[in-house]
Amino acid sequence: MGAVHIHAGKTGDWSFTISQSGVKEGSYSGTADISFEGRHRCKLVLSGPDLSLQLGDDKLKRKCIDWIERREAEADDVSRSAESEEA
Repeated sequence: MGAVHIHAGKTGDWSFTISQSGVKEGSYSGTADISFEGRHRCKLVLSGPDLSLQLGDDKLKRKCIDWIERREAEADDVSRSAESEEA
């Protein structure tokens, strides 16, 4: 089991769990499972030959937040588009 993080987005609280895979020292390999309202939404992967555990986790966390913010922006664009069509 990995570390669970909560991101307070525009649409509510998103959660993501970051887990690392066993790799040789000095390398990083991790996955993140992103969920919203209890439903799995995405799995992201990050690996690199010269990443420390801390730097890898930080980069993967940023990647998750970027993904969440893009999804919320896309949903916002769809909502505005639908509102303008109704007007």
